[in-house]
Amino acid sequence: MNARRTIFEDVIEIFFVVLFSSILVSAQNNSGTDGSNFRGLVRLADNSPAPFVKVELWTDGESTWRTYVDTDRMGRFQTGAPCMIIQYKIEIPNYRPIWGRVDMSINPCRASESMTLIPLPGKQPAEVPASGSVSARIAAIPPEAKREFDAGRKAINENDFAGSIPHLQKAINAYPKYAEAYQLLGVAQLQTDQGPQAEASLLKAIDIEDGMPRAQYLLGVLYAKTGRPGLAEKPFSRFVELDPQNPNAHFELAKVSYALNKYSDAETHAHKSIELKETDPGVHVVLGYALLRQKRALDAKEEFQLFLSRVPQGPMASDVRDVVAQIDQRLNK
Repeated sequence: MNARRTIFEDVIEIFFVVLFSSILVSAQNNSGTDGSNFRGLVRLADNSPAPFVKVELWTDGESTWRTYVDTDRMGRFQTGAPCMIIQYKIEIPNYRPIWGRVDMSINPCRASESMTLIPLPGKQPAEVPASGSVSARIAAIPPEAKREFDAGRKAINENDFAGSIPHLQKAINAYPKYAEAYQLLGVAQLQTDQGPQAEASLLKAIDIEDGMPRAQYLLGVLYAKTGRPGLAEKPFSRFVELDPQNPNAHFELAKVSYALNKYSDAETHAHKSIELKETDPGVHVVLGYALLRQKRALDAKEEFQLFLSRVPQGPMASDVRDVVAQIDQRLNK
């Protein structure tokens, strides 16, 4: 029994290096991607707009980013995306799935895509979901607030984060219930090293509109990045509620659950993230440690080996390989 306990004691220091490095990388890679450098237009086969359609966008590789965005009433959408190869898809019942890939790795890192929803043969086209119908709060945004918001978003799209802040503040002054402006202000403040101000802006955004998955995500990342996993749990849990099919939502909650010693919860969310095709192989590391903490060393070893099969080289791979060797050494005693 002592040998098995030693396995956990030996690897815990390596775990915290790996886990919290992963959290910080995630925060750095995602906190500044709320501009509008990826724009799209979705239409139906008759060339009419396809409103309120969910579009999924993501990257592959070691630096994983994923987001979901809905088209507006005119079938348009825009979001910020990292300077990488971006994949996107739309899946709606009775329509052919749309899949695409665009290389945004070269400056100025912009993309504009047009997509058409085609009904499947013999299928009656389902009505495009209207769950994103414009709320009374959105409809009440005055023109001057919208102009300032657009100016602030344009500045962020051009990486002028400091220049975006006055516009977004004017938008909020003109319309205090402008949750989207608070959210974008939080992004700009994060990018200009104004952590406390960003936290206040994101909290205000959520206070006005609790159902904003991106604001919940960013607040969770901010808490995790500043060593407050206990606070990060609530926004990440809400992120999962709002976007249950987002693998990154479950991955983030798995990391925080582990940091809070909730190993069973960490295991559950890591498994769900993998089931939903999380592209970040680090999810196997978090799952491995959650299993190790539950004294399931062989299951943990399997997850570590899955990670190594995807990331055979690099500092993180070296650390994980050392953990596998320690497990083997202790179990063979």
